[in-house]
Amino acid sequence: MIKYKLLLAFSIIVGSMSLSAQEIHSALQLRNSHLWRGLEVSAGLIYTGDVHLDFENFYGGFWAGGNADGSYKEFNNYIGYKNKHLVLELWDIYNFSPDALYNNKEFFNYSAAETGRFWDLRSYYTISDQFPLILSWNTVVFGRDRNSKNTGNKYSSFVFGEYPVYKKENLEVRGRIGYGFALNNRGEKNNFFAKEAGFNEISLIISKSFTIEGYKIPIGIWGMWNPVNNNAFLQFSVQAYSF
Repeated sequence: MIKYKLLLAFSIIVGSMSLSAQEIHSALQLRNSHLWRGLEVSAGLIYTGDVHLDFENFYGGFWAGGNADGSYKEFNNYIGYKNKHLVLELWDIYNFSPDALYNNKEFFNYSAAETGRFWDLRSYYTISDQFPLILSWNTVVFGRDRNSKNTGNKYSSFVFGEYPVYKKENLEVRGRIGYGFALNNRGEKNNFFAKEAGFNEISLIISKSFTIEGYKIPIGIWGMWNPVNNNAFLQFSVQAYSF
């Protein structure tokens, strides 16, 4: 039942956008790793791609990622709302990498105790144009964020603040610090993002665009430290195209 309600809601939103004036956007990135909330999801030659439709303040689309040897595969659906300062999104995330230790063979399985997917509810608020601090709260509201007995969701959450510490022309440096925890850990220390609650992401993100014969090529360098899990990662990325 949950599966059909989600598909129906997504179809209504995307269908409504297709009947009115809308814009379609897409982008493709190549990376040496896929980093997310203090974690290195995968490493190697990685591609990530996005296609979405915008209609006024609403949008919906698909995001996919994978690597050259096929050991990492991910396909996500998402819907969102945005205005000048606020962004709200719901992501339906399905990582079906071959060596996953959870159900990675049933895309349409929406049983909370069996599914290999999870729903990630995201929010971002920018204080103002003059003080562009981004405050974000994100919670896993459904899926494979379960306690060890598989009797309930932990509702793992990740909150962060992000600020542009340097910006000049087409060069920008952003700092981010994030804290992961579980709203319903049932006496267990770990959450979806780390082995225990704490500051599991400290990031420095550098982005710059180069123009070659009129073609704009954005590149990125991302250093990410995870004090809780005692590791660190460095990501390089280049955007192959966007529209």
